[in-house]
Amino acid sequence: MAAPSARRPVAVTVGTVWRLQLDPPPPKPQRLTVAATVGAVVVILARTIIGVVYFKDCPQQPNIPNYLLGLAFMPLMMVPFVTLPCERDAAQPHQHPGVFKACLHFLAGLFILTWILAGNIWVFSVYQPNYDPAAADGLYCNKTLYTFAFWNAVWETFVMFSLLAKLCKGLLCYVIMSPAPTHRDFYGNV
Repeated sequence: MAAPSARRPVAVTVGTVWRLQLDPPPPKPQRLTVAATVGAVVVILARTIIGVVYFKDCPQQPNIPNYLLGLAFMPLMMVPFVTLPCERDAAQPHQHPGVFKACLHFLAGLFILTWILAGNIWVFSVYQPNYDPAAADGLYCNKTLYTFAFWNAVWETFVMFSLLAKLCKGLLCYVIMSPAPTHRDFYGNV
């Protein structure tokens, strides 16, 4: 029996009572939409502009502008992974990446995770800073800079935990849906 076509619905009969028709999902576009691209560019530009304009306006935590500039740098750092292939057969999208490319992906992901966690520490450690530049001790933070960095930190943390939840859900589904080996008992003995 040949495998069903990828574009046709598949009919499955369960026993004599239930008949299910499984329609294939519609094809997903490979590229980002224009709105998502424009939104990403606007966010990158806003992070860059606010980080540069207010670079010296937060003596209470001088790493907050660096955090915003790092968040703007991360998508630019990921462009070569999307546009430049590391293998000669990169035109075939269903192949697994090479070891070098996988290591680069891992290191980039580790850098992004570390940067987001460090930024959370920098931003949340001075929560509700002194916004007055005429403070007696000279420790203040510009309100625009801090508020923008705060909401960026909240958003990036939400995205990070959402991805972590999806990973846990996928691992749980993999463990539940994996078939048990038939030639072993419960404890793994043959």
